[in-house]
Amino acid sequence: EYGAFLPLNLKSFGDYKRAVYTYLDIPFVAAFGLSPFSVRLPAAIAGVLTILVIYLLTEEIFGDDKLSLAVSFFYAISPLAIQFSRPAFESGVSVLFNSLGVLFFLKSLQKDRRYIFLTAIFFVISIFTYQSSRLYVPLLTLGLLGIYWKKLRLSKENIAAAALLGLGFLIMFFVTFVRGESSRLSTVNFFAYTRSQATIDQISREDGLPVKSTAFQFLHGEWFAYLRGLVERYTIYFSPDTLFTKGDPNERDRVPDLGVLYYFSIILLPLGIYELVKKKQGGSLVLYWLLSAPIPAVLARDLVSMLRALNMVIPLSILEGIGFLFLFNLFSKKSRSYYFGFLFLATILISINFAIFIDRYFIHEPIEYSRFWLYGYDQVVGEVESIQQTHKFNHIVFTDYYGQPYIFYLFYTKYPPQKYQKQAKLDQPTVDVGTVRNIDNIEFRHVYWPSDRGTKNSLFIGTFDELPDKDVLGNPNFTILKDVYFLSKEPAFRIVETK
Repeated sequence: EYGAFLPLNLKSFGDYKRAVYTYLDIPFVAAFGLSPFSVRLPAAIAGVLTILVIYLLTEEIFGDDKLSLAVSFFYAISPLAIQFSRPAFESGVSVLFNSLGVLFFLKSLQKDRRYIFLTAIFFVISIFTYQSSRLYVPLLTLGLLGIYWKKLRLSKENIAAAALLGLGFLIMFFVTFVRGESSRLSTVNFFAYTRSQATIDQISREDGLPVKSTAFQFLHGEWFAYLRGLVERYTIYFSPDTLFTKGDPNERDRVPDLGVLYYFSIILLPLGIYELVKKKQGGSLVLYWLLSAPIPAVLARDLVSMLRALNMVIPLSILEGIGFLFLFNLFSKKSRSYYFGFLFLATILISINFAIFIDRYFIHEPIEYSRFWLYGYDQVVGEVESIQQTHKFNHIVFTDYYGQPYIFYLFYTKYPPQKYQKQAKLDQPTVDVGTVRNIDNIEFRHVYWPSDRGTKNSLFIGTFDELPDKDVLGNPNFTILKDVYFLSKEPAFRIVETK
């Protein structure tokens, strides 16, 4: 967007995003053109590949083919895996790289020490794929070193791999902090938000203690607010509400009426944990993976973000597989009627849960949450392109009510990057999120009809509130060219021409 050559980070709306996903996009955009399909395809492929990797990973940890099949099956139908591998989310790709890193680390312990190089490479790539990996990859590395310390063999290969991984960390810190790209980190981390002064003063009055006194700081200091907040944030990722009923509050990261797991997992997870604690190092790794996965999300601004905690999907799938295999082995030891009865009941329960999820995901989510997925930009940009082919307007105003309209205009018109870069100017470049206000004769801003209505030979793309019926309908100076609605039938955009 800004003409930088082979960047490790991409400036995006005043933020900086890791660039690996964009590089993965290039061959697919080259092959299929610029479209949502081509942009999302790397995430989908990564999701499919993770099914294979989690099979191999489970086999490496536990050496059980049946368990590996069960785990890969539960990952394949996981609501979390499906939800975050179909859109172009970097998080799912980083989960693949993290899983590959762990897989080759385990292989290096038992087989060829040179596998440790692949561990370092995949972990470094993960760091430059998704923001949360900056924190989670070091946590995962420390866990692996602690759990398998006795099996580690100091060698030139191990030392070189450690140096490679350390170099990746250093580069990451350099591009984040030295180059001044840490502004967003300072605004989206949990510790950037403190209690209001009014709240502190209220507590001070109730206790009768000065705010700066030692007693007040001991009883009510910011340390306690932080500690309480961290505990609340951490435990919420393991709460029944998050796991089974409500899920992520962000409408783009959830399906209606469901949590992040199926209801049958209420049975499988406790059984999986029960069986897992019997295992030694393999069990320790899975438990550590599960307990550490939410930490990047806990330290972020949002109360719940399954996108940042997506690494939970691997240990959760493993626990589901272990719980299922426990029941399978239990009933297979009994009579054939018990065995086939279990298989029949399990098939029915899993099928019902999966059918409910698919119904919510493919039918209800697109309709109910189309507004949050910014549905309508494709339709309205296509209409504007079509209108411009037959009529040249002096001025076009495109509302920014839904946020960042310019990037959708660039995307859906396949605007030439070289032409765009010459006129790109980010408004409010020093704040967390900026925007571009002008491209050619198009201005991106709120439509203010009391003053805009006097502009002749112009095109306005706004909301129904910005271009209301009472001011537009029946006036010979204005023509409504098209109304665009969200899939929920709520009004989205209105296109109005002025004579």
